[in-house]
Amino acid sequence: MPDRPGALSAVATALAAHRVDIVRLDVVSHEGSVVVDDLLLRAASAEDIGAAIGGFWPEVAVRTFDAPLGDPAVEMGMAIANVTGAPTQVEARSQLVTGISRVMRADRAAVLRCIETGGFVPVVGLPATAVVGPHEPFAGRWVLARGAAAAFPAADGWVPAAFASETGAAWVAIAPLGTVELAVAIRTMATPFYRGELERLDVLAKAVTPVFDRGRGFRGSAEPGPGGTLPARAITLGAA
Repeated sequence: MPDRPGALSAVATALAAHRVDIVRLDVVSHEGSVVVDDLLLRAASAEDIGAAIGGFWPEVAVRTFDAPLGDPAVEMGMAIANVTGAPTQVEARSQLVTGISRVMRADRAAVLRCIETGGFVPVVGLPATAVVGPHEPFAGRWVLARGAAAAFPAADGWVPAAFASETGAAWVAIAPLGTVELAVAIRTMATPFYRGELERLDVLAKAVTPVFDRGRGFRGSAEPGPGGTLPARAITLGAA
């Protein structure tokens, strides 16, 4: 919605007119002249919510998530606790994928690893066939080479076609998980990731990286190789 006085009040008024309650409001991020808020709504029926949304200003864009989740700070804290408290590396990575899905409201999540050849293989969250060859294009190379998170619409060329078909991605967010792994969040519908959401993924990855560094027993790196460019409309953190 427009980042100006009265915008949220107008949204709340439209909701109230259809007997829709705001249970919780989370500010996701500020994007120039626009603010992105998450509203957890309660109403007698989904039709009431639909009618209320139809009464919003034309400048208000709506994205909907059917599965209610907890407060973002609580979800982040639980994800970190579950990863750091896991008894094994395998369980820790499984908990990380679950945490990414919840924190990011993602349809899928995964951990990928850059191997010595410069290719990437799935560690958890994707089928073993979802691999990137040493010389194949992959936007994750950009993320790993710069140590900077990125989110983007899944345009042709962000990853090899076979990998893309395995994920069904429409939007992708990737953050470095140490120097050889990537934390990946995937939305299969054309629902963008915003900067504030990308920051959450980046913070989660940074918080749990020491767990996986200890498991590897080193802080080495693998050369991600060429072919690391980002699609148009990409959002990035920590890099020019």
